[in-house]
Amino acid sequence: MRDRWGVPHIVAQTQDDVFVAQGFVQAQDRLFQLDLWRRSVQGRLSQVLGPNFIERDAMTRRIQYRGDAGVEWASYGPDARAIAAAFVRGINAWVTLARERPPEEFVLAGWKPEFWSPEDLLNRTDAFLSSGDAIADVRRLKLSAIIAETIGRVGAPPFFAGLAADVRGLGNGGVEGPSHERSSAHSQSRVIAHDGELSLSESYRALASPSPRYFVHLKAPGWNVIGATSPWLPGVAVGHNERVAWGMTPIDVDTQDIFVEDGGIQARAVSDAIVVKGRRAPFVFDTQMTPRGIVIAVDRERGSVFTLRWSGLQPGAAAGLGALVLDRAESAAAFRQALAHWKMPARRVTFADVAGGSGVQDAALGTSSHGGAASDPEAESQATPDVVFAHPLAITPAARGRFNVGPLPRARDDSVVQAAFSLRNWDQSRAIAAPGQSESPASAHFADLAALWSAGEMFSLVFTDAAVSANAEATLTLVPKSAK
Repeated sequence: MRDRWGVPHIVAQTQDDVFVAQGFVQAQDRLFQLDLWRRSVQGRLSQVLGPNFIERDAMTRRIQYRGDAGVEWASYGPDARAIAAAFVRGINAWVTLARERPPEEFVLAGWKPEFWSPEDLLNRTDAFLSSGDAIADVRRLKLSAIIAETIGRVGAPPFFAGLAADVRGLGNGGVEGPSHERSSAHSQSRVIAHDGELSLSESYRALASPSPRYFVHLKAPGWNVIGATSPWLPGVAVGHNERVAWGMTPIDVDTQDIFVEDGGIQARAVSDAIVVKGRRAPFVFDTQMTPRGIVIAVDRERGSVFTLRWSGLQPGAAAGLGALVLDRAESAAAFRQALAHWKMPARRVTFADVAGGSGVQDAALGTSSHGGAASDPEAESQATPDVVFAHPLAITPAARGRFNVGPLPRARDDSVVQAAFSLRNWDQSRAIAAPGQSESPASAHFADLAALWSAGEMFSLVFTDAAVSANAEATLTLVPKSAK
């Protein structure tokens, strides 16, 4: 059942089925976001956007995991791979339909969605981008700005130089792309547990459409959890189940180090090839691996080699997959133990249960923690009277009018993802993830939450069967082929 705010409440007879359904509905609502995210974090943007992205793709590929797949999957829990496989089966069921009738975003971008595999969830890019200490090392060691620029290529945001099709007959909605279109949030993420309620807010560098979060409710044998996830991942990253609520804030953990070594070091080369739009032959490059890390630059004049050591090359460092164990913890004590499965990105986790248990614990894979929420000086911005949620395809007046959301009055709290979980009555919980659950401008849930956010309000995050039914807007039944 989708409620009147666009949140799907999924009820399934088996664990496999609940994750097939989650993959299906998240692809329904966010397939272009999923597709662009995967190409971006895997270093495959050149395939659809051309040679401008070759260096970016190559650097993104250099920081990926190359170890034992069995050890990697086991680190997220004993059933993590089975869950991932079910989740991508659901995505692929929707991709099959979308390839026959591509959504307008794909028509404008100029490519069709591709099928997924479970391994697509194991990338390291998101975790790498949440750690900025390599750039800090460059400044501390007074290295060339070229080194920082090289590191900054990892997962750099995609951009569109043009669209494959015109946005016809849609007008520009009066939105011409004001200078604050990509204004950054200026309040920090936070979690507070007090007086029977756990509240959280998440701030992001820019106000973007679609939202970086997606609210979903999963109910099956062994599962009853609701909250926010990254649209391309199974499970719930922050939320509550029947017994425990939790939220997370970033912390500054040392996961990256830069070393300057002489040119006589021994290195192992791993070759890779990037398919480039408009070129017959792929771009072939090597990643040089040393005992200290990955070679990211060479100063031939001085005979120096610059290497990057990155904790995320160890098993278990794919961002967010550790949540699959957290979702099923039945007490604060069990939740604390389950946090061993969360290694990236580095987070300070606040949790509380209905019996009165609570705690705060850091979860990270690194060498040291500097404590406190990580601040980003670039995330500070001066308040502006109006804001716009900017879409990656919004590069012409017509496309801005179609895909951007706004301008809207700026909310008092720039945190576009917020929730307040009531430990006394789950149905009294509230949440917001602006601008909406859907990425499609044709959907009623494309921008409905942006207006609530602008007014400083949240919607009811209903949980019990009775409350869900009372707020149901539509019902979708998925039947496995074998059951037909």
